[in-house]
Amino acid sequence: MKKPPSLLRELKKDATRRALVRAANQRFRSAGFAATTIDEICAEADVSRRTFFRYFENKEALAFPHRAERLERFMSLLDAAPPGESPIASLRRIAQLFAGEHTANREQLIAQQRVIASSAALIAVENEIDRDWEEAMYHCFVRRLGDSDGAELRARVLAGACIGVIRATMRHWFHIGGHADLGQLGLQALDALQDPLPEATR
Repeated sequence: MKKPPSLLRELKKDATRRALVRAANQRFRSAGFAATTIDEICAEADVSRRTFFRYFENKEALAFPHRAERLERFMSLLDAAPPGESPIASLRRIAQLFAGEHTANREQLIAQQRVIASSAALIAVENEIDRDWEEAMYHCFVRRLGDSDGAELRARVLAGACIGVIRATMRHWFHIGGHADLGQLGLQALDALQDPLPEATR
């Protein structure tokens, strides 16, 4: 049975987007991000510049092709937390899901991080993404805390602490080449957030 035209269009769009991401990743890793041009990516993917800009705003966006989808999924999981679950408990649960997926794509993610670390422009985008996540978590925590005293400040502090834990854990994991259980690292990091100083140092 023939696929409906709307489905065929969506499949074609998805294939084009994947081709651009694949071509960009190959160029970024072989020639470097700064040396790669949009024209080279387009030639590799066999698309025009005009088509490129239908899918991506700029070259930097190709280094973070799932930016919106990842944040949307994370927030949908956070918003769906059971009533009464603390933000830290929610983060523990959700982090395990993401850790499994990251571990399954370890080599790809480490290669991507090397590209990001080589470019000031990409580091700036990565920092912007962190701010997006922090702001989204803040709004979620405000809703969950309701009208309690100091809710906005508590939500700000929680969101800042959570993004700090996420970023620190990922940086450590990348630093050691992904040769550790990311889920366990995440739990250890959250333990450190709740009880930062070991007994011997107090």
